[in-house]
Amino acid sequence: MDIKEVEPTTQNINKNICEEDLSIVIDELVNFYFKMVNEGKEDSISKQYVLDYINNHKLNLREIHHWLLNNPNDSNSIYLLGYFSYHGIGTDISKHKALVLYQKAAGLENNVAQYNLAKMYLNGDGVEINHVKVFDLCKKLAEKEYLAGMNRLGYCYECGIGTDIDTQKAFELYQKGANLGNCKSQYNVALMYEFGKGIGKDLYLAKYWYKKSADQGDNYSKKRLILLIGMY
Repeated sequence: MDIKEVEPTTQNINKNICEEDLSIVIDELVNFYFKMVNEGKEDSISKQYVLDYINNHKLNLREIHHWLLNNPNDSNSIYLLGYFSYHGIGTDISKHKALVLYQKAAGLENNVAQYNLAKMYLNGDGVEINHVKVFDLCKKLAEKEYLAGMNRLGYCYECGIGTDIDTQKAFELYQKGANLGNCKSQYNVALMYEFGKGIGKDLYLAKYWYKKSADQGDNYSKKRLILLIGMY
């Protein structure tokens, strides 16, 4: 992918970061990505931020790759190198390479790497499906109050992924994430209220949480909200 072909959309980035201080660039990039995923933003939006950041700062991808390769003990650097490999940013797409790098960064307790690694194990994306590893990684993230991990752990309990089905536990995790602002958790709470899963059916609260999620841009919530308003 030629990143110069992607039109920048992010407006709130500090454009005065010195290019040579790549450690700051890497940490800021990963931390902002972490924030977006924690809020429940879609992968395409998060990826767009990475491309916008690189474009807006006129960063040299070759320099970034060189710096990442020469900082093999920094978990953010390892993670970002994996992210670039997964998405083909400045390099060929290699999900195997991404997997290896995510595993290494996850072993260093990098939260974003643990989350993305769990997603690969869940979907069988470049690796065999492993529900036990999905559950273990998400449990670890939830214990660290990582909202995206908390939401996915709720999904594990709801669907019996790596554990027994427990819809009440799933609802509790979704509710906690929803209260803290994760739009995917808000959507899941709304679904459970709508269909009375893990909690008593309550269409008023279903609409409330769909709206909260929709206000953050979640398209699924927008569709469900329109449908519910039309039905009741």
